[in-house]
Amino acid sequence: METLDDILRYNAVGMFIWLAVLMHRHFCDRLAGWLGGFSGICSATYLLASKPGLTILGVDADLVLFPLAVLTPAMAWLFGLSQFDDKFRISWVHMAVVALKFITGAGAYFRWRTSGAAFGTDIVGWGGGAVMVGIIGHLIYTAWRGRTDDLVESRRGFRTIFVVMVIVISVGILVAEAFLMEMGINSYLLLLQSSSFLAVAIFLNWRISARDGTDLFFATAPKVENQLPSDSNETFADQHDLDVIMRLEAAGYVLEQGLTIARMAEEAGMPEHRLRRLINQHLGYRNFSDYLNHHRIAAAQERLASVEDRNLPVLTIAMDLGYGSLGPFNRAFKERTGQTPTEFRRQSLAS
Repeated sequence: METLDDILRYNAVGMFIWLAVLMHRHFCDRLAGWLGGFSGICSATYLLASKPGLTILGVDADLVLFPLAVLTPAMAWLFGLSQFDDKFRISWVHMAVVALKFITGAGAYFRWRTSGAAFGTDIVGWGGGAVMVGIIGHLIYTAWRGRTDDLVESRRGFRTIFVVMVIVISVGILVAEAFLMEMGINSYLLLLQSSSFLAVAIFLNWRISARDGTDLFFATAPKVENQLPSDSNETFADQHDLDVIMRLEAAGYVLEQGLTIARMAEEAGMPEHRLRRLINQHLGYRNFSDYLNHHRIAAAQERLASVEDRNLPVLTIAMDLGYGSLGPFNRAFKERTGQTPTEFRRQSLAS
């Protein structure tokens, strides 16, 4: 049993380290690459730190590696968020959660080192478990929430697999550390741990090596309007459907409130997956909300700069352009123009 665990564990460690190298080499110019690389390193250290009897230069491996090991769930959480939000940035809230996970994880670890108590037997351990459950829940919610809006088909499929992996691995770690460590089945738990981490490492290495692996790291292509495929068999059909999309845009259909990609596909008379592919591959958008905001904010700029509409409330303009409230409109407008709608209107009318 121990020999099999060693084989699986050290292979997983090697693959996570190699994954970190690949991410740093190919994606060091973007946040998702750095988070993925650091998450891979943390996963490798977790596997080494949880190996009983392992030493580094005569010092217990867990004592040397615990700072990185306890951050494994938090880093996997940040990496996951970066996959499912094209505009993800680390905020003070994210840093606070990471700090809380480190404090509770370190506290539970040192209590285990000094008294041998299982991780979930005191307030610190239960606090760490609560943070873990929150991280898992938030990541699952984020991945599933944006699935319908995602235009990158390969990433939509990855969301489902990723959610399943997060649930299985994270819940497994949580249950093992909180409840099963003292039940005399450590060897089975260690084997389950090493095999599950190896499965994740194999999947991620395979995924990043695939032809469309860069989709995981938001290597967005420049937007090219009405770009057609080289395959002549597809050219006519794609051109026809792109023309349909352009007509809907010109008619203002993209300004309808509550518009979903399913509704637009029905209006365009094409399957939803085809509409996703056309908007993604030919128009250059990775998410349906970004596509809608592009047209809606352009229309808002015209309305705000219009002398005839100078006394029209910003809220009225936002509602006319498909936004359900002022908050999302203000955020989308400032994200694209660097100004609030009011600032843009004042500057445009003064010039």
